[in-house]
Amino acid sequence: MSTTSQPVSAAPAKKPRDLRLDFFRGIAMFIILLAHTPGNTWTLWIPARFGFSDATEIFVFCSGMASAMAFGVLFVNRGWLMGGARVVFRVWQVYWAHIGIFLVTALLLFSIDHYGIGLEGKRYVTAPYVVPFFERTGEAIIGLLTLTYVPGLFDILPMYLVILMMIPVVMLLYRHGGREAVAAFVVILWVATNLAFYARQYGGEEGSALHGAAVWLGQHLAFLNLPSNPWGEGTWFFNPFGWQLVFFTGFAFGMGWLRPPPVTRALVIAALAFVILTLPFAWHNLYAWKTGYLEEAWGGAFLWDTREAIDPLRWKTAQGLFRFVHFLSLAYLFWAAVGPGGEKLRTGFRPIAPARAGVVIACALIAVLTVPYAYVDEIKALWPALDRFFLENVPIVPGKRIGVLQLTHLAALVVLVWAAIGERGRRWVVKDAFLAAVPVIRKVGTQSLAVFMVSIPLARFDGWLLDMVGRDVWTRAAVNLFGFAVLIIVAYAVSWFKRQPWRQPAPAPRTSRVSDTERNRVAQPAGRVAS
Repeated sequence: MSTTSQPVSAAPAKKPRDLRLDFFRGIAMFIILLAHTPGNTWTLWIPARFGFSDATEIFVFCSGMASAMAFGVLFVNRGWLMGGARVVFRVWQVYWAHIGIFLVTALLLFSIDHYGIGLEGKRYVTAPYVVPFFERTGEAIIGLLTLTYVPGLFDILPMYLVILMMIPVVMLLYRHGGREAVAAFVVILWVATNLAFYARQYGGEEGSALHGAAVWLGQHLAFLNLPSNPWGEGTWFFNPFGWQLVFFTGFAFGMGWLRPPPVTRALVIAALAFVILTLPFAWHNLYAWKTGYLEEAWGGAFLWDTREAIDPLRWKTAQGLFRFVHFLSLAYLFWAAVGPGGEKLRTGFRPIAPARAGVVIACALIAVLTVPYAYVDEIKALWPALDRFFLENVPIVPGKRIGVLQLTHLAALVVLVWAAIGERGRRWVVKDAFLAAVPVIRKVGTQSLAVFMVSIPLARFDGWLLDMVGRDVWTRAAVNLFGFAVLIIVAYAVSWFKRQPWRQPAPAPRTSRVSDTERNRVAQPAGRVAS
């Protein structure tokens, strides 16, 4: 008999993970921890305080790209059924992760109240509002398991798993209608969600014919506003039918349905201009401009009125248009900054030359003059008399309205420090230190689900810890860095467990020189060992 060897088709090579994907998702995990920590002034410096979009868009967009690489390839190579099964398995994991996060966090907050180890007079189960779980337990459990009880802080994963369940629908649309069918589905659903939320927000107000038509349409789409509890009228804070626009934009890039735009001077300027233009309307301290004496001089009233007018375009719940464009602008700028394929994440950056002597002197003067308003909390605690002197005698923005001066002080300090550390120090910052941090941040990004699960109860623990040790510049830094360290440890631990090292062959025993006397002693029966 003769045999003929048949060619065997090689399995498609696994696409390597994108450096940028894991790196920016890791950044998002750190920001989310800061944002969820109660009473944390570091939160005032996260991107969400200066723009319409925030870390949630980073997480959702990167998750869309990751889902394309993890699930989309299965739909292509193994068919719709196997791809759908893989998605269902992931939804199952995310569902129980959500349940576990809620139970652990609720138990933590209840324990603080039950054992009286928190601040006197403060009830910790009220923030986040998990009180119904202990006072209306039956309804809360049913709502928790059916995702009709989704209180604040526990709304990201439910949004994520609903979007995951939409992947098989999108892939089916792509099979029969191509990219155009997918785009139509995603955009129409997003518009419908915004109309439904618009009717909920403004349904009782009088307005133009266009307003009336939008309300009428939105009221017929009210089913898209998912209920957040079984005993009230609340809705999910993150509506998955609006946020799927961000997810499937990332998914389309990951699948190759969309090509990244070229890096051109015109696009960079346009993206940067949009980010800068929206900054005064998005700034977290804008209300102070309207109510303070800077209203006329700086146009605070105009900024506030404009912000109110464009409110539907910057909605977080339904993913307003300006939020989406703001995120795309930021994403493009950072995508361009890290270079093709994220090469800057491998090589580091070229240090920027220090400012000229005149600029450095001016910054030094600005830094000195703005000290009282950049460290107002510390001055209040350590030098009350000095604090009173400045507030009573210096005609400058007082108290909580110091945001502009804080930013000015910070910018001046950056210029001064950058000039002071010298060429070697600048190179260390943008190259050595940066390249040392990249793999750590990427590790956090690769284990984003596990890290996120830990970050929710950890944020409440950090808030309690700050209550116990007090809040000043040093304790906040210590607690935040402690939280970062926990996320990093979790990421590396989960990565180690996922490798299942116990399944790997045991290492060969190490040989060592042993004297004949020791060898004979070990070989001797226990009863004959010399005393």
